[in-house]
Amino acid sequence: MCINLVLISVGLLLLEICLSEDEQSREHSYKKFIGEREYAMPFKTRISQPFQEGQTIHAVGTVKPDAKRIDINFHKGAARDADLPLHLSIRFDEGKIVCNSYMSGNWGSNEQRIKNYFKPNANFDIRIRLINNNYQIFANLMEAGTFERQVPLDGVDHVSITGDLVNLRLFHYGGRVNPIPYTALAEVIPGRRLDISVLPTGKRFNINLYNNNRKHAMQISVRFNEGTVVRNAMENNMWGREEREGGMPIAKGEIADITIINEKFSFQIFFNGVRFTTFAHRGSPDDIKMLEIDGECEVFSVTINNAIGA
Repeated sequence: MCINLVLISVGLLLLEICLSEDEQSREHSYKKFIGEREYAMPFKTRISQPFQEGQTIHAVGTVKPDAKRIDINFHKGAARDADLPLHLSIRFDEGKIVCNSYMSGNWGSNEQRIKNYFKPNANFDIRIRLINNNYQIFANLMEAGTFERQVPLDGVDHVSITGDLVNLRLFHYGGRVNPIPYTALAEVIPGRRLDISVLPTGKRFNINLYNNNRKHAMQISVRFNEGTVVRNAMENNMWGREEREGGMPIAKGEIADITIINEKFSFQIFFNGVRFTTFAHRGSPDDIKMLEIDGECEVFSVTINNAIGA
């Protein structure tokens, strides 16, 4: 009887240990984008503030298997016949993305066309960046081309998306023209997430998170020339051990959406919505005060939000 009790006690202890380890190793599930949800199609929304130079209009969904067209319009007013300073038509039947304007009841005479990189029955991630009096178009992270802005955006107060999408999961606009190096206060305490959209343009760029003493709580060094992403931190005023596993999860010349989530014991690092690695804290997880991004890249946007329920 005593032996059986001992065996039962040991078994319960082992079960408790296994459950504890499982709880520690369990990965949280996070949304790829802040504000991701299901939007009704066709989609039309009023924008709260005028578009600004450097901003990016971002929409994500899924293309129908038999898709023919998807149209994105910038409206001046809510009327059905309102002026359209931008009419962007993604034409699967022609293999082109067409840019034009519709003003005072007439289509513009200078229609511009580039190749359509979107595919039927596939992911749809389009970004329209307002830069240098142009529309810079990105299709599923790749730069598809640039359209000259024919008509000023003054007075644009609505955006619509119509056509052959199974669903629309994200509509967002924001960002600006940011200097490099980019620096900002960034109190990314446990339970918060840092989202960065960048366009790599050269051999290397770094994401630096500093503590209150201006020491690296973590550095993510994206090194295309070495084919790896190096993670490190400073300990006792010296660099610690580099972590280099994982290869290169992104491509130079394509947008990279980088998410850093501060959890109790570690940073969770995602590239383009895919978990890349975990970096264990080497200092206090509460002592994250500043962000710096340097190197060869363009910073499109930086946001900090609650990690859960965003």
